[in-house]
Amino acid sequence: MSIKFKVYSTPKPNSRSGAKLTHARAISRGTYDLKRVCDLISERSAVSSAEVKSVLDSFAWVIELALEDGCHVELDDLGYFSPSLKTVPSKKDADKNTAYVDGINYRCSTSLRKKLRQIDLELVKEKKKPGDWSTRKTELVKYMERWESITPRTYAEAFGCSRYRANLDLQRFVEEGVLAKVGYRNKVMYLLAADETGGCNNK
Repeated sequence: MSIKFKVYSTPKPNSRSGAKLTHARAISRGTYDLKRVCDLISERSAVSSAEVKSVLDSFAWVIELALEDGCHVELDDLGYFSPSLKTVPSKKDADKNTAYVDGINYRCSTSLRKKLRQIDLELVKEKKKPGDWSTRKTELVKYMERWESITPRTYAEAFGCSRYRANLDLQRFVEEGVLAKVGYRNKVMYLLAADETGGCNNK
């Protein structure tokens, strides 16, 4: 298991000189909803999924009760919960502000942070923009001379396009006699056509 992420560059404010600031941003694979959480806890314990849901409902109620009482909530292996306040200028009096509860602050526990830091990270590189047809054809032949075969998935990864575009390109290469298609359904691959190798190598 790993967390995928991308790295983004942020220009310095006010056109300041120096290297650009960079920051990593995690890419979500999806969301664990309440049902999945309950099912996972139920599988790990002797408690039914319905009982887990009841406990989680009560847990949310306790947090709300504690915050309404002006208290914070601390759970040893999970973290620390506190109210998040927001202040806005008063519409009636410019010298006064209005404050209200805008949400909940969460601070990760030390033990959970240590566990999270052991998770593997996987950098997702930006896909390069595919060139024109002539460029893609030349790059494809070079790729095939090295790897001998290609699939829609590996084509999409190598040339920075979608699987849909990869299938269209590969079909066109077959029609032009550049590639030969072998296999069936989900086991299809493409080989460099014998009569194309010599022609491209002479360019």
